Amino acid sequence: MKSMIMCIEWRTLGVIFGLSIGLGFGSTWAQAKKKPTVEAPRRPFTIDQVVHPVVAALPQPEFYDPIVSIPMAISSRSPLASRHVLQGLAYIQAAWDFEAYRHFCAAVRLDPDCMMAYWGIGLALSAPNNEFAHERMVAVERMIELMDATVQVGGKDVPIASPMEQKYALALATLFALQGGQALEAFKVLSNTFPNNLQAKCLAIYLQRDGYDEFGSANLGQERAVEEMEKVVDDNRENIGVLSFWAMLHAEAPEAATKLREEILPVVRKIARRAPEFPPYQHLLGHFEWRCGNHHLAEIALTRATSLYAAHMKKHKLTFHECDGWIRCQLFLATAMHSRGKFEEAMKIAERLTKLQIEGTRLGSAGANLVVWEVRTLPARLYLARGWKGDFAKGIASLPGKNHPQLFKDRTLSIFYLEALRQYLECRKGLEAGDRDLAHKYRLALSETLERMEGLQANAMKSSSISEYVRAVTALQVYVSEARGFVALAGGKIDWAIARSWFKSAAEKQQRPSLLMPPVVVLPMEIRLAQFFVQTGVLARAVESYQEALRRRPNDLVALQGYQQCLLQLGHQSDAVGIGKLIEDVRKP
Repeated sequence: MKSMIMCIEWRTLGVIFGLSIGLGFGSTWAQAKKKPTVEAPRRPFTIDQVVHPVVAALPQPEFYDPIVSIPMAISSRSPLASRHVLQGLAYIQAAWDFEAYRHFCAAVRLDPDCMMAYWGIGLALSAPNNEFAHERMVAVERMIELMDATVQVGGKDVPIASPMEQKYALALATLFALQGGQALEAFKVLSNTFPNNLQAKCLAIYLQRDGYDEFGSANLGQERAVEEMEKVVDDNRENIGVLSFWAMLHAEAPEAATKLREEILPVVRKIARRAPEFPPYQHLLGHFEWRCGNHHLAEIALTRATSLYAAHMKKHKLTFHECDGWIRCQLFLATAMHSRGKFEEAMKIAERLTKLQIEGTRLGSAGANLVVWEVRTLPARLYLARGWKGDFAKGIASLPGKNHPQLFKDRTLSIFYLEALRQYLECRKGLEAGDRDLAHKYRLALSETLERMEGLQANAMKSSSISEYVRAVTALQVYVSEARGFVALAGGKIDWAIARSWFKSAAEKQQRPSLLMPPVVVLPMEIRLAQFFVQTGVLARAVESYQEALRRRPNDLVALQGYQQCLLQLGHQSDAVGIGKLIEDVRKP
């Protein structure tokens, strides 16, 4: 489970380059190289096979030139088709996959033989088991057919695709054939063969990244990717596409390892200024402002991104099923508000989102997955984070009931997550009432539900909600440790050592927030450990834990308030005054 968690992300580039994505697709390239002796009759290719009805019913996509900054020659009989491909590539760089798909579809309508348009469809729809997986499969098959295709020009057979485009197709086909190491080499060959092609260079660099270890140190592939991308940035300091690749490389990095505030945040602010009407880059800005502890600025950026997404949805007749970024912004916005003590405002966002109704035929859409796993659990997770008297009962009441037609009737994977959250809330509710035995009973049930969920990994890999499943499992691993700590703490001084061990385990099990998604566990567990030390009278250790919480989540209001109280009790008046000024700044409207 750990290795799977490290490599699965929701974004196109993250999904492609962190996970072998050819689920149900692995034989395509092999079949292209070695055809069977007898081929089954095949339906002649038509454009509608790669343009999903959802996209076909929408207006023509619009161009947004400020984000198109990585030039590339696109072979096509239609200059407008070439422009759509470049726009689609720019949307992929910004991780707006659905809009990229729309532009690639517009390109193939204009030129059914534009190979790079099919390449783009394959890239944009690369997330495993998404609702457009059939269109992706047909598009990549069409791309392979066009790799060696020719057209007559002046009586001569001329290749439809350039040598560089053919290498692009080879690299993507290799990737879809589940040959991860060979895919890396294919993109390296592409980049080395065409060293002046920025798109290939950035993709090849991004492909080799492999994240950070449990101590926050960059793994070898990650270190190399950062070093190589630094050189590209040095030569292209005003290129918004290159800068966005650079920012994405650092999105999950520990603050100490990358100096987010000094080095990365100024770059992200530049990106946002260069494309002020582009919601993904405002969203990106909100992510980094929040990670750097600038909660008010994060709130401004995320609010703007939400409004921009909403305007785009209205203009282009989209719903949240197609525009999952609109949901992600609000999930993050609620977390940013909670970080600066605006609980009621955060809860209003959460409650408003829970009113979204999923269309029965779109249950596997990106937006629907977020609603099922993230939106419908957000109020409960916020109540867990605050933990006031009565909050656990409110959290239980906020979860979908077992008679929910879409979830429990079809027994979606998310029902186990919902049940586990309900069990943990019941555990905390029992402790609140002083019933340790009841709490222990629910704690055991929670552990069993987590084990069942972990056992469903194979099922999750076949679903469109694999990323949401992974986030849920990591959250439950934290909650199980936290529950065990609380139950042990309720046993009195004899069990304090056990409680401390479990709270420490909960802190260690936390994951850094993935790009443009807030942490699934709203409260940093270092705060929980600090509160344990306060309760048991070890104030010096409590100070250390609050400091750890603030390193994980700079300027978190709960951490700052707890830290200040510890300093005051220890007699560190001047330090406490300094923290008090920070608290005032965080609370400012």
